[in-house]
Amino acid sequence: MKSSHYLAIAVRLFSIVLFLYGLEQLSLLIEIIIEGSINGAPVSVLFGLAIAISPIIVSVLLWSFPLSISQIIIRPEIDKPTEPMDSHSLLKVFILAIGLYFFYFAVVESIYWITTWYLSVNSQNSAVPIGLSEESKASMITSGIGLLFSIGVIVKSRALSSLLLKIAR
Repeated sequence: MKSSHYLAIAVRLFSIVLFLYGLEQLSLLIEIIIEGSINGAPVSVLFGLAIAISPIIVSVLLWSFPLSISQIIIRPEIDKPTEPMDSHSLLKVFILAIGLYFFYFAVVESIYWITTWYLSVNSQNSAVPIGLSEESKASMITSGIGLLFSIGVIVKSRALSSLLLKIAR
């Protein structure tokens, strides 16, 4: 198997977890359809549909094309059969797995904060206004930085593995 095959397995596992998260978000959509609001704050059905369906669509795409996605991430010149996997390729795969792990949580947090922000903007005239504290705004910024950081780890996994191998020698 090549490095891209191992990464394709990780992409498929990530798609399963993302699909399960999308199913959890369907409960929000059901509440929006039935109540027309979330906790008394009016919410557009289109927004609820986007929040619930987008993780499911992304998970289906990841499930359908894991090898294509892994070949985009891992360059063809370094994607060789891994009979005895060298330390650079193995470390790169581990770094990619860590990046995908943190990317999942960053996406989940980002969806949460986008939903919270949307609700706070649209709940100002409702019976139960939702305000964002300074701590919430700081958490939004931290989630955005975490999302960018996890994308950076995924994109620069080769450079990170090379740097870690240079430090070890």
